[in-house]
Amino acid sequence: MKLRLILKAQTKKSKDIELKFNIAPSKHIGFINFINLCLKQDIPVSISFEKISSSGEKEESKIEGTFNFTAKDTNELKNLEEEIKQSERKKKK
Repeated sequence: MKLRLILKAQTKKSKDIELKFNIAPSKHIGFINFINLCLKQDIPVSISFEKISSSGEKEESKIEGTFNFTAKDTNELKNLEEEIKQSERKKKK
């Protein structure tokens, strides 16, 4: 199974734009748990960026934001979580 984070926005001329990030299978359960925590506790999520140079030096970007998750379909989210857990069990066997 593949899991992808999709960021969507609209330009001033109402043109839809989107950016897609693949989430590695090893991060699926952690990502779903993070989303569930944010949804259940209704806590805001901060987003920021970190620049890492080729020498390994890290620098926090000056761009940041805050948003809240909303669930369109909580049953679908539970099904996704179960599907990920089942695929993890199959890998361990």
